[in-house]
Amino acid sequence: MTRVAVLTLLALACTGEQSLRGQMITTAVVADPPVDAKFPPGIAGITVPSHGVDMDATYYLASGAGPHVTVLLLQGLPGYESNVDLAQSIRRAGWNVLLFHYRGTWGTAGTFSQSSAIEDTAEAVRFLRDPATAAKYRSDPKRLVVVGHSMGGFLAGYEAAHDPDITAVAMISAVNLGKVNADPKEREERLKRWQNNLHPVQGTSAAALFSEAERHAKDWDYVQWADALRARPVLLVEADDQNHADMEALVGALQQKGAVALSHVAVATDHTFSDRRIALQTIVIEWLERSKKGVPADRH
Repeated sequence: MTRVAVLTLLALACTGEQSLRGQMITTAVVADPPVDAKFPPGIAGITVPSHGVDMDATYYLASGAGPHVTVLLLQGLPGYESNVDLAQSIRRAGWNVLLFHYRGTWGTAGTFSQSSAIEDTAEAVRFLRDPATAAKYRSDPKRLVVVGHSMGGFLAGYEAAHDPDITAVAMISAVNLGKVNADPKEREERLKRWQNNLHPVQGTSAAALFSEAERHAKDWDYVQWADALRARPVLLVEADDQNHADMEALVGALQQKGAVALSHVAVATDHTFSDRRIALQTIVIEWLERSKKGVPADRH
């Protein structure tokens, strides 16, 4: 893959800690690809059905006849950072990308809960596996990669852990909903922050979401999913935020389980990668390309 320019990142490989200096930016992050005139790239405003609600969605379609692997890109709560820049770069790299709004968020009908978001993610996967969807959008229904940020990272891990046919999974600054109530001080900090961010979210409150997470503390602790994830390509990208320790714990659990294709990258930035957007896109696309080839990402 052609690359241009230079980045400096800290990469923590599954075989130990190493500094990765002089990493090159993938071309898809900064340059448009050749266009296939017969099968040009496109964008489709669609809806994805979930439990009686049509969820608003955007499907980014890559250039070429395909069939293209699809990345299901899951946003956090409420999703002020929806990672559209990442979606566009992934599409330029030759992948289809689906983004959608969970029930009860951003004008999509319904009432939001974390449990319903888990259901919505599974329904989005079902939609992408439908032969009619695959034929219409030049996608491969048998190859789906789930990538998520924050709560979306949790959802990506949950979906992959409970669906062995997911090809690969990337969790970016993923919140561990099974642990959000574990530390009283951190809980209060999160509670205040969440409550201030719920304007686009219908039918719930920060207190209700934390109570829901407490009821599911055991099942929603993503460190417990390591055995279910160990045999597939996994990318864990951390930032300097409250999710750092939980992400480190998941890395340790995956290493202990003998994960065969684990990539672990730590980036010195905030929760939304505000000053490292190019770095984030490069990390994800490089990993996607290696995972597509079936090469363990940290042994490439």
